[in-house]
Amino acid sequence: ASAEIVALVKDGARVMELKAGERGIVIANQTPFYAESGGQVGDRGTLSGAKGTRFKVGDTQKKLHALFLHDGVVEQGALKVGDEVLLEVDHARRAPTRAHHSATHLLHEALRQVLGTHVAQKGSLVEPGRLRFDFSHQKPMTHDEIRAVEDLVNAKILENAPVETHLMTPDQAIAQGALALFGEKYGEEVRVVSMGVDAKSERAGHAYSIELCGGTHVRRTGDIGILKIVGESAVASGVRRIEALTGDAARSYLATQDERVREAAELLKVSSDEVIQRLAAIIDERRKLEKNLEGIRGMSRLPDA
Repeated sequence: ASAEIVALVKDGARVMELKAGERGIVIANQTPFYAESGGQVGDRGTLSGAKGTRFKVGDTQKKLHALFLHDGVVEQGALKVGDEVLLEVDHARRAPTRAHHSATHLLHEALRQVLGTHVAQKGSLVEPGRLRFDFSHQKPMTHDEIRAVEDLVNAKILENAPVETHLMTPDQAIAQGALALFGEKYGEEVRVVSMGVDAKSERAGHAYSIELCGGTHVRRTGDIGILKIVGESAVASGVRRIEALTGDAARSYLATQDERVREAAELLKVSSDEVIQRLAAIIDERRKLEKNLEGIRGMSRLPDA
């Protein structure tokens, strides 16, 4: 988007100009950049102006509910208050961030369906390379539960259903079945994100997931590609954490795991399908040897007749 610079900040103080090599904050009258919020990291990208001026944005933060702060460094030229600039988001970074955020919504609903409706979001982190989701649950998830959640999310991804956003009042959103964060303060108008289809759902339009959210999302669930859960752990009493990957990050993880299995198979001199059986046999053999060794040591400690 094109915009006008309305303020510049350097070392905590307002200035009229930022020169090449200087770090500072740029505030424009409008921006396509997403500021860190709701667990999603802030956008990166560039601001470019006349005569080759270039400002590299390393992070975007939001203050006082309305001020978007583009934090970065002037790489070329100089920026002045009143300058017209072109703001360009790093879409190569934004795209996987969107995918992980949309996957978080699908994951939340899958957890509710597999574990129960007591599941509620307690925190999240959405980055280009991963997602982290904290939720209320009193005990560790079993392997079967983790597999069921993962399968349910991937089934919704394969549906390639549209992801829709609507603006409405908080009361209208809750009436349609949207999930809201407990304790969160909402304004007179909220953004509601719905995705997936569930014929059994009582939500508006039989949507699989409906949540109040101001973050960026994919256009269709299929854009997520795939979801792979890579960790489940405790965060606090009654709070569990899931870590997961989507898209290229998930495929890279699976490729690495496949390579490790192949290497293990080569060491054991068996096929990949026989790795577990061979390891089980080796462990069983070791236990027998340790038991026999302990018996020999016991005999050596017996007094002479």
